[in-house]
Amino acid sequence: MIVNYCKMAWRSLFRNKLHTAINLGGLVIGFTIGITILLFVYAQFTFDNFHKNGKRIYQAYQVFNRAAGEEVQNQFSLAAGPAYKTEVKSIEKVTRIFDGGNHIEVSGKDLIIPVTMVDEDFFSMFSFPLIKAAQQNPLKNLSDAVLSEDAAKKIFGNEEPVGKTIKASAGGTMQTYIVSAVVKNQVNSSINFQVLTRIETRSNYAADRNQWNAQSHGVFVQLLPGATAKQAEAELRIVDKRHVPAWYDDLKKEGARPDKFGDVFATRLLPMQDVHFSARVNNNRATSPMQLLTILTVGLLILFIACFNFVNINLANAFTRSREIGVRKCLGASKSKLFLQLWGESFLICVIAFGLSTFFVNILLHSFEGFEKIKVSLLSVIWQPRFILISLGLLVFVSLLAGGYPSWLIIRFRVVETLKGNLSLKRNSLLRSSLIVMQFVIACIMISCTYIIYQQFQFLQTADTGINKDYVISVLLHHPEKGQETIEKLRSRLHNDPAIVTVSGSDINMGRGSDHRSSKTTISFGYNGQQITSNRASVGFDYLRTFGVKLLQGRDFDKSFGMDTMNSILISESVAKQFHEKNLIGKIVGGDSSFRGWQIIGIFRDFHLYTMQEAMEPLTLSVSNAPINYCFVKVGSQNPVVSMATIKKQMTFLEPGQDFNASFVNENIKNWYEAEKMMSVLFSVASIVAIILSCSGLLAMVMLIVSQRVKEIGVRKVLGASVQNISVLISKEFVYLVIIALLIATPISWIVMNSWLASFAYRIQVELWMFALVALTAICIAMLTIGFNTVRAAKQNPVKSLRSE
Repeated sequence: MIVNYCKMAWRSLFRNKLHTAINLGGLVIGFTIGITILLFVYAQFTFDNFHKNGKRIYQAYQVFNRAAGEEVQNQFSLAAGPAYKTEVKSIEKVTRIFDGGNHIEVSGKDLIIPVTMVDEDFFSMFSFPLIKAAQQNPLKNLSDAVLSEDAAKKIFGNEEPVGKTIKASAGGTMQTYIVSAVVKNQVNSSINFQVLTRIETRSNYAADRNQWNAQSHGVFVQLLPGATAKQAEAELRIVDKRHVPAWYDDLKKEGARPDKFGDVFATRLLPMQDVHFSARVNNNRATSPMQLLTILTVGLLILFIACFNFVNINLANAFTRSREIGVRKCLGASKSKLFLQLWGESFLICVIAFGLSTFFVNILLHSFEGFEKIKVSLLSVIWQPRFILISLGLLVFVSLLAGGYPSWLIIRFRVVETLKGNLSLKRNSLLRSSLIVMQFVIACIMISCTYIIYQQFQFLQTADTGINKDYVISVLLHHPEKGQETIEKLRSRLHNDPAIVTVSGSDINMGRGSDHRSSKTTISFGYNGQQITSNRASVGFDYLRTFGVKLLQGRDFDKSFGMDTMNSILISESVAKQFHEKNLIGKIVGGDSSFRGWQIIGIFRDFHLYTMQEAMEPLTLSVSNAPINYCFVKVGSQNPVVSMATIKKQMTFLEPGQDFNASFVNENIKNWYEAEKMMSVLFSVASIVAIILSCSGLLAMVMLIVSQRVKEIGVRKVLGASVQNISVLISKEFVYLVIIALLIATPISWIVMNSWLASFAYRIQVELWMFALVALTAICIAMLTIGFNTVRAAKQNPVKSLRSE
């Protein structure tokens, strides 16, 4: 019997080739997009779930409830981590995670590989799988270094790495380490590293280890079994008041507002499972759950459109099979058997579509160029049993949604009516009309979102960041500890080149360069009862000139002033406003018994050092002997590519044997907005697919309606109706449905897009003309789809359709 059902199902598919093609094509597209998006979202929501102690691990962060509002930062001083471990009873283990640099030397080779500095507790807290290890705790000794698989292969090739000696960046110097272990590459982990070393080996660690005012790194803690985050936070409050009482006093003096817990300042704990998603704590490194749910919704909506097509076409085909169903009922077929047969036909199409989609998904994953990390992440979960079960559940759900209702409706036909042939497709079916409206509602929402997301993406790329980013080249320096020296030598070598305008540098890149790294250092100090807070960057001479930043007061850094490399600073106008004073030039700030303080020599106009997704922040610049990671060269506009080649040639002399890693700053700034670009591309593809699927469903429905009204059209033509009159008659009911869809989609799109744009500090305004443009586009597409068939039907010879009457 089952074999017979399969044969009949197969024949039925080939009997209606056009409708089968539309159904199958729609489901293949829907399943392919749905599975890919489901895979991506599933991978994101499984971040950090492999740590055995994950439920006891927390990321520490600090909350300052200033008078101007809440300020959250995830950077701590070197003294904080050890103090928390020894003085907080609820905390069992602590690790600090510090950016050590990006330079490795081994066997005469110089390599650019990021170095991360951590504490001894790191591997007892986190469950990163070890491939090879010389001891149980790979970071037990200060001389130990741990490599990832990729780093081991890049440094040693096919040689055994464990036991080998390397030199690695340790802040401003290079330190010698012995490789103690190799770790599997991190997949779906918020903590990523290539080389791990002990934080105690960092340059100047001994001098800074008791410092509480310089926040520079993240801190993770593991609580004792049974301890709660609330309990630990209460103990952290006591420790903070013991070590940084001045912070509380300064905040109260400036008018800080206590939060619901009564704190003006507090160290709080973020659960490990929330680290990947907390934009509040981790800024741009976090993934927005709302964004993931939006992507998932897009995939499901595409799948629903394909299902709606399936339902509509199957319902229309049901009337062409009414006599077949009537005969089967007369011959004794039960409703359950008829349902299984009809639903089996739908399930067969779904299985074929699912199989093809799985094939296409694998091809799609392996073709992700430029998204290697995403590719590895997705491939790591696609064959997990849990994801396979979710995918099969999706298959069953779609088959029941798309094929179940039409099958149930068909078996309810009355035998007498079906055998007499009195059943026909109703002109105004509520279900059919509703499904068409829903399809176009989804399509119109997709088009609206695509347009607005694209406009926001363009706005972020072209908005005024406060700098002149054109024709500025960012060069990654391989020896940051010699950064100022390298910049001076490069400036001398390029001095006589008319195409070179200025040369400078900084420890912070402008935009996201080839190394994809960024950092943020925050300083704070008291001044006349006020707390002054600012980001800080170490820069080279001519930094403001290189980026065209306007100096509002005072002077720029000058080599002829010896103190400029020691105690002089430039502050932005946002920092200056915090003083609530005029005439700040020459003021000494931030001094204590061991430090003379900084002298303000100039005030510059605010500019965006970080992405425009965040509000512009106060900034302090200093010229010091701190490591300089990036050199910036402003070149002329005549031929910047030639200037890039000139810089490359000179850098081969200054850093022999090193790869030349350079990029234009305007491209780096565009890289800030990769997520928005991805969203724009995603919604563009989704909009095109939604329109194609909606129009294919509409096309199939119009063809079925026209085929049922052939004789009516013939009679109208004989009675004198024109082609235009008949086309309008058939088209208007479908155009009405599209207009209804637009009326529903517009307010939904308005609400959704305003909610999405609310997360941006700088955004475009959503205006009505945008939706008017979408409406015009949707109506034109629908008219083209409907018009072709209606005009063709209206032009047919009425003699052929009325011959049998």
